[in-house]
Amino acid sequence: MTHVDVAENGSFEIPDLASPEIVADPYPVYDRLRGRSPFFGYRDLPPGTVPGIDEPVPAWVLLKYDDVAAAAMDHETFSSEDPTQTNSAAPTLMLVNHDEPRHNQLRKVVNVAFSRRRIDKLKPWMDGMLVEMFAELVPKGEASSSFDFAERFASLMPARVMAHLYGVSDGVSENFRKWASAFMLSADLSPEQRGISNQEMVEYFATTVNEVVAGKQENSGLISALIAAEDEGDTLTLDEVIRFCHTLVVAGAETTTGMLANVTYQLATLPDIQAQLREDRSLIPDFIEETLRLTGPPQRLFRIATRDVELSGAQIKKGDWVAIFFGAANRDPSVFEDPDVFRLGRPDVRKHMSFGIGIHHCLGMRLAKLETECALNALLDCSASVELGTEPHQKQTASLLTHTYTYLPITIRRAS
Repeated sequence: MTHVDVAENGSFEIPDLASPEIVADPYPVYDRLRGRSPFFGYRDLPPGTVPGIDEPVPAWVLLKYDDVAAAAMDHETFSSEDPTQTNSAAPTLMLVNHDEPRHNQLRKVVNVAFSRRRIDKLKPWMDGMLVEMFAELVPKGEASSSFDFAERFASLMPARVMAHLYGVSDGVSENFRKWASAFMLSADLSPEQRGISNQEMVEYFATTVNEVVAGKQENSGLISALIAAEDEGDTLTLDEVIRFCHTLVVAGAETTTGMLANVTYQLATLPDIQAQLREDRSLIPDFIEETLRLTGPPQRLFRIATRDVELSGAQIKKGDWVAIFFGAANRDPSVFEDPDVFRLGRPDVRKHMSFGIGIHHCLGMRLAKLETECALNALLDCSASVELGTEPHQKQTASLLTHTYTYLPITIRRAS
């Protein structure tokens, strides 16, 4: 326990929100503390830092839906420029840590390359890849197959999609997976190991981008599209192209891996809903949205106050750090009825904030949802039922950045 003095609410004991036990299951703690929010004293690290070298920052905690939405929407008051991440030995990101006006300029250029059309064109290739992946996991001739879904599917598919999207060898996808978990702090590594992983990622994309520019490496994927992208005369520098490659790998691979594991857990533990999805595949998008609301992988991000501001009675000073907890907002009972219950067809489900809101809403949201929808369809196609395995599953406990499973044994019974 850490004692925190909160002038507005009095002194009270709050748990260590970064402890493994709470990282694994933060929702009861959110419920217990929501009435106290905002309060000051939470200490943790932003993504792209190195635990053991960088120091955790003390921050205000926002757990109520309205407070989280207000801070996320007010990008002028709550800045995304992160000096801890910028000054860390870890690679810096693009867009995630930019404020206006540069954020909007960069995002418009990136959207030229990372377009809806480019993402949607991935679907036929993705469907074919999924048939191959599940054919290996659920061999023909066997009545059932049991395996760790987190390790053998959820952690592999997004990295393979990312490699195909970039237009690089599928063989590098294993590195994408490793780099993402190291950067996002979900891998339990020493500072030295994390530093080596980050450096490998930087060197790979710097080499690849420069070789594409020099004509030494052919590329018809996103990398060449980013190099050529232009919007009203604005283009990306090579450093910005490289940094966007970092950003998409660490954010896209890690978040989608978590999504895939979380939706499959829900599928396996809600047999009545699984039967509905088998009967009517048009329900899959709503199933994904409700899973994102109930157990969305992204839990919290940091912002920094650019001016003195009052929020729900809290006097936040210029320069204060603010932790906005999307995961807590998604279960705020003042917004979502019976928030701890999975409810397919919930009318307000798209009010969830697992992909953020405001100018920093997730650029890769469409890709993540497409991957998850394709994966669910392929999983249902190859099975008569999906159930949890006999061994206990394990949740990620290293960082509150991502809520998901590190071990998820499932049993797939084959369709006859």
